[in-house]
Amino acid sequence: MLLDEKRTKRIVRIIAILTSIAFAGVGVVVIALVIFGGTPSAGEQLVKDARAAVEARPNDAEAWNRLASAYLADEKPLEAVEPAKKAVALAPREFSNTQILVSVQLRNGDQPGAITALQNFTRRVPDEPQAFLQLGQLAQQVGRIPLARLSYAAYLNLNPEGATAEAVREALKGLSDPAVTTTP
Repeated sequence: MLLDEKRTKRIVRIIAILTSIAFAGVGVVVIALVIFGGTPSAGEQLVKDARAAVEARPNDAEAWNRLASAYLADEKPLEAVEPAKKAVALAPREFSNTQILVSVQLRNGDQPGAITALQNFTRRVPDEPQAFLQLGQLAQQVGRIPLARLSYAAYLNLNPEGATAEAVREALKGLSDPAVTTTP
């Protein structure tokens, strides 16, 4: 049985109407997701939870550190700077707070800020060998050789034994090489 022109037009109209309804349904779903949002990603959920913790305990340095770390996990390193600084302000003698701030600053390409954060910490807490080690390594990476030497020497004064101390002595020998250039 052949379809006549009338039936063909009618079938085409029905298919067009059904297709329009289907596209409209998809459009409504997309618009609803844009307006009301879909389910948050894991990073967004971490940020949301960390913000709630900060709101509940605004004077808790650990809560601020979690917020900074959550922003890093959500690929928002610029937003992580202020929470990391707040954690350092709340507990300035805790090296873990400064380490997170340094990580945030390095992620943002702010090596001078990271060096300053470590220098400020070593002034406040002059007996933390890991701070001097990290400062020495960072100073060496950016070519601040005199600062690297001083930091490594301070590390060795605080922690003269062990495999890390030997590695630091080797690094100091390399920094004493006249072929090594310094940055003002």
